[in-house]
Amino acid sequence: MTPYSVVNKKGKEIFTDITLHPGEVLMMELEAREIKKSAFAEQIGMRPSHLSELLHGKRSVSAATAIKLEKILGIDAAYWMRVQVYHDLFIERAKDSAAA
Repeated sequence: MTPYSVVNKKGKEIFTDITLHPGEVLMMELEAREIKKSAFAEQIGMRPSHLSELLHGKRSVSAATAIKLEKILGIDAAYWMRVQVYHDLFIERAKDSAAA
């Protein structure tokens, strides 16, 4: 079991066949808080086109961006990094499985 495992009632680790890109999570967060994307891009010092790429999974969350998200949204930077790493591993494992 990993430190950030999801387990069932019997303590067995649960795996899923889906993943969310951190940009998708961020988009849901912005919508829930009714924050306009253009205003948010300005707040974090990112061009609106780059934020759009992040929200649509075409750009990864960097450590620097994760820290900015933490400061503005109050969501731990480590959370954003874990979501990004999990997503990246999921995609690479899927490629590896397809090649096998």
